[in-house]
Amino acid sequence: MLKVDNKKVINDLAKTTYKANRKRNILTIVAIFLTTFLLCTVISIGLCYWDTVSLRQQRMQGVDYDIELTEPRDEQVSIMREMDNVEYAGLSVKCAIISKFQDRELDKVQLFWLDDICWEKQTIPALDHYTGTYPTKENELMLSKSALNSMGIKNPKIGMKLPLLYQNLSDNQTNEDTTKTFVLSGWFLDYTGKDKGYVSEDFYKTTGALPTDLTQGTLKISLKNPLYTENDIIEMQNQIKLSANQIIVADYDTISNFIKTIVGLLVLLGLVFLSGYLFIYNTLYISVNRDIRYFGQLKTIGTTSVQIRKMIYKQMLWNAVIGIPLGLFGSAIVGKIVIPQLLHALNPAITASDVETVSLWVFVLATIFSFATTMISSQKPVKIAMNCSSIEAMKYIGTASVKVKSKKRTGGDIRSMVTMNLFRDKKQFVIIMCSFSLAVSLFLIINVVIHANNAKNILNHTYDYDLRLLNQTLLSDNEKLVITSDLIEQIKSIDGVKDVRVLKSATAVVPYQENVYGEYYKELYSSRYTPGDYEKDMELYKKQPDYVYFTCRIVGIDDLEFEKINNTLKNPLNKEKFKNGEVAFVSKSFTQGDNGIVGKNVEFSIPTALNPNEKEVVKTGAVIDNYPAYYSAGYTPDLIVSADFFENIVEQPLIEMLKIDYDESFSKSTESSIKGLMESNELISTDSKLDRYSEMKNSENQITVLGGSIGIIIMLLAISNYLNMMSESIQNRSKEFAILESVGMTRKQIKKMIVFESLCYAILSIIISLIIGIPMSYMVYTNFNIYSLPFEFPVLKNLLLFLIIIITCVATSLFVFSKSKGETIIELLRRNEI
Repeated sequence: MLKVDNKKVINDLAKTTYKANRKRNILTIVAIFLTTFLLCTVISIGLCYWDTVSLRQQRMQGVDYDIELTEPRDEQVSIMREMDNVEYAGLSVKCAIISKFQDRELDKVQLFWLDDICWEKQTIPALDHYTGTYPTKENELMLSKSALNSMGIKNPKIGMKLPLLYQNLSDNQTNEDTTKTFVLSGWFLDYTGKDKGYVSEDFYKTTGALPTDLTQGTLKISLKNPLYTENDIIEMQNQIKLSANQIIVADYDTISNFIKTIVGLLVLLGLVFLSGYLFIYNTLYISVNRDIRYFGQLKTIGTTSVQIRKMIYKQMLWNAVIGIPLGLFGSAIVGKIVIPQLLHALNPAITASDVETVSLWVFVLATIFSFATTMISSQKPVKIAMNCSSIEAMKYIGTASVKVKSKKRTGGDIRSMVTMNLFRDKKQFVIIMCSFSLAVSLFLIINVVIHANNAKNILNHTYDYDLRLLNQTLLSDNEKLVITSDLIEQIKSIDGVKDVRVLKSATAVVPYQENVYGEYYKELYSSRYTPGDYEKDMELYKKQPDYVYFTCRIVGIDDLEFEKINNTLKNPLNKEKFKNGEVAFVSKSFTQGDNGIVGKNVEFSIPTALNPNEKEVVKTGAVIDNYPAYYSAGYTPDLIVSADFFENIVEQPLIEMLKIDYDESFSKSTESSIKGLMESNELISTDSKLDRYSEMKNSENQITVLGGSIGIIIMLLAISNYLNMMSESIQNRSKEFAILESVGMTRKQIKKMIVFESLCYAILSIIISLIIGIPMSYMVYTNFNIYSLPFEFPVLKNLLLFLIIIITCVATSLFVFSKSKGETIIELLRRNEI
């Protein structure tokens, strides 16, 4: 038997077939292009997005480090820097506090000295930007933008003189007020929201502060491998020999948090890959309906199943060779030109080199995945084509027969036809719904992650006010009533102000009470925060209860503040008892748990009360985590009582602060109006959520653009999946529509049937995506929740997506069907014939 070389014939036949099916191949190329483009772009932008979120977290911390050692000794610093797993170890010492600029009272501007390592390797990378140089002379000073704003300096200049009043922070000095004129050497912007500055080594030495002073000195440690265990920290502690009050501040959940993050990323990546796979598979699976008839005709003239398989593989290979490079090219344009230019337009400080949205390994991965998916997806049509006989192929219409129970009908029943069309090929229906629903679910998950990392969302949960006004004179030698009732009324009358919460405070003297605070003080003195001797200090406390270490603040709050605090408790307090002064909240910072304080009667007196010697008694109702006021006193837990009770016992109650809520958060006009009232008052400081957001604006723009791009691309994947499916499906059913018209069904009825089918696909996919997406988004969100925010589902954005999906599904189906409007029934019936 002679062997016939028919490779050239098969190649020619494959080329002829490929050219003849131009429209179908274009759809396949588009599917491969979109999958490659979307996969490559989503992963690249997603990595860039996560890097930007991580960078913002560093800037909110102010220094880039992994762990820190408190009160480090010189030999400990040397040992730590020699350790194999330590990359950098920078020294930071808090040495002074600025309290006044000219006549303006300031809110404790903390001054730090940083060594070269801490400044260059750990602080600069965590800054949004800085201008000038780190101080080198004794009178030079570098300040944060927030500190300059607190001083009323809107346009700082290098070399400008700053007359300041400050206090040294030293365990060995009296730390009296010192007046000095500094020279501004520079300024910087981070996202800590704290007023602070950096000083030279020469100035630091004059303060007398030491790295070993309690809570002043820290060694910031950056590890070569940021994933560490508790055993690693213990080994480190053994090498440096910690003293009694020293600790290494570390997060022992680092590895578990890293694993959670990786799991979340793998889930997202898996969904992206699965959506892309189903996109290509869906295209090839649906288009097989026409091909089977053609391959059956080829079989009648002697073409073998093996030859047909080669033809299909060649066509798929050609489609992949065209679609994959186009997808990579499109992704490169978006990543290298579109996104960087958009970010540069929003923030001119961002250049194209600052935005790394293109990674070579991502391109390689996308290429391999798209090619493998194309070839694997072609297995189904190959299998059907090879196993279908020529006679079966000629009768093949791509659908399974449906058994319909006999039912009495009067006229046509479009709803029954819709149901039959949807479920007549259950496998095809499952594939379509899976591909569509997974893409929508992926969008829901991405949307939740983006919402969780939105700066406004973060600030709304970390700030319980829009603007805070603080009386800077409290706890000074000359306390003043700078926040008056007239000022409060003026603020309330401003358009856009929703609520004004008033907090009043005073220093209280709490005599030693073993039954109330005994357990608390024992735990406190066993911690690092109290270097004193427990027995001696308690004897001092019993003899001198007004000693500064043992005083507390008593804070009077209004009904609005009470409701905010009370709503956070599992066991809320009785409002009437609270207003009458029978029960109070307790706030403490240095110990865990309630230390047996709750439910006890506390006796106290107030030096500024109507009767300073009169003893007041209040019952402790609950220990709260968030202290509502700003100023604190000694170690004794602070008491939060009702404003009515506070005013009854204090002769001249001073308002400590106002917490102002707006009708619309981040309202510039409302805030501008309020700050206009404060311009001439130098004894009131402001803390604004809007100012904090403005500081974060640069990175927020970048995060918004990158996150929005991912969301749009994922939405494009979901919609494209349906467009591809519906266009193929309707074209493949053109002969079926012609038959329906030939037996009396009008085009209007066919359109109605198609609209109902589209709505069913859209609504079912939305329901399935919600069933899948909400639990999955919660799981991914939990793993990515670096800010410890409560889970929120962005309803409005997702409703908008669902509306777009429904409109697109219906409009696309009608558009594809309308293309056949000009063809006659005979032309439609003959379309698939050769």
